[in-house]
Amino acid sequence: MEFNKELDIAIAKIEAIIAEHTAKLNNLETEFADVKLNPYGITSIDFAQRQELLEDKTKMEGCVMGLKLAKETYGSIVNA
Repeated sequence: MEFNKELDIAIAKIEAIIAEHTAKLNNLETEFADVKLNPYGITSIDFAQRQELLEDKTKMEGCVMGLKLAKETYGSIVNA
């Protein structure tokens, strides 16, 4: 059962980071919506930051799915 607890802790930590990234992405999207698109409004740095957050979030979601799969697999092996 200790293994399951450790996996749960790891999943919770990653999900907290995903929530932070989601909040940052929502904030960026709001800022982008408020700024009129003009040559001086939104910079490529803003878009790069958004893209980096999206990529990190996607990777972390995959990590959570992998950890949940590991937990299920471990549970099926131990209970077999």
